[in-house]
Amino acid sequence: MSENRKYYYLKLKENFFTTEKMVILESAQDGLLYSNLLLKMYLMSLKHNGVLMLGDGLPHTPQTIATFARHQIGTVERALKLFTEFGFVEVLTDGAYYMADIQLLIGQSSTEGERKKKERMRLKRQKLLPSGPADKCPPYSRGGHLSTRD
Repeated sequence: MSENRKYYYLKLKENFFTTEKMVILESAQDGLLYSNLLLKMYLMSLKHNGVLMLGDGLPHTPQTIATFARHQIGTVERALKLFTEFGFVEVLTDGAYYMADIQLLIGQSSTEGERKKKERMRLKRQKLLPSGPADKCPPYSRGGHLSTRD
């Protein structure tokens, strides 16, 4: 029996790096390091709905962020200040960091969903599926009877 686990991913729009905030951020001294750190922090926060938390429920500190992101502590501290000013990061009342735009950037899937997607793509390539929009909810119930919806 296969294990069906959920995993999360970032969905960056094609203009992510050309927005005003990102252009200003990357034009700063060490700006490319900051944009790399920002992406790493987004990824680090996925499992906790945008909050940077360690596995045991403790909030990340600048030191732990530096350790996990493999950046120098000074770079992280300067970046966190800019991220807060630009609205990328909010500091919660318990001191934890929250990635403010995370809900706009995340997607969620499961291994089962990915397996189905890959199978649909394979069938489409072999021209076994119609080229129109896929019917993800066929009109038949599991028992083989027509459903009552129209």
